[in-house]
Amino acid sequence: MRDHTVVVGFGTKGRSAIRTVCASGLRKEQVVVIDPGSKMVDAAKAEGYEAVLGDGTRGDVLRRAEVQRAGRIIIATERDDTAVLVALTARQLNPRAKIVAAVREEENAPLLRQSGADEVVTSAGAAGRLLGLSVLSPAAGRVMENLMHQGSGLDIVERPVTKAEAGRTPRETEDLVVSVVRGHRVLAYDDPAVGVLELTDRLVTIVRVPPPPPTAPRL
Repeated sequence: MRDHTVVVGFGTKGRSAIRTVCASGLRKEQVVVIDPGSKMVDAAKAEGYEAVLGDGTRGDVLRRAEVQRAGRIIIATERDDTAVLVALTARQLNPRAKIVAAVREEENAPLLRQSGADEVVTSAGAAGRLLGLSVLSPAAGRVMENLMHQGSGLDIVERPVTKAEAGRTPRETEDLVVSVVRGHRVLAYDDPAVGVLELTDRLVTIVRVPPPPPTAPRL
């Protein structure tokens, strides 16, 4: 394999991450799951993914998943200390891959970044914030829940600027722009530094996903 996606951990977080990237167009055969549990590996294979049985902190296991050739690595382990070790080993094997990791506690997020993760998502903190938002504003909570389910209702997507949009402001685009990615900076849509859009920019937008076509009734 080459430029594939490796997912370490096939629990609830790992499965949700895989379904999200596959809903965005990634083919199942381009996903390799690593998990220490044989039942989880069997479940991953049953869903159409490649799978490796073993400890994701070990270099030989990561090599069996061809981490050194992967384009993306998702770390969704149950323990934060395990995630740190996976990130360290994976980054040594592949200096170029995009590594995204989940941690339970926010205090461990800086350690994950130091270990090689490009992005760190705090699962416990994110869930808590969504709970609080849902209590204070149920409607806003439902919108956020909708955005987190890829492929239905509202989706948040990242895409390049089109030629027709270059030279315009974010407010003048057809989609609802949340942020502008310029180089290594992520700028708010109303940040004065954005000015007008450039062809090299990328947009983070909110779009509506059309409902699936109705299925034909069985005769």
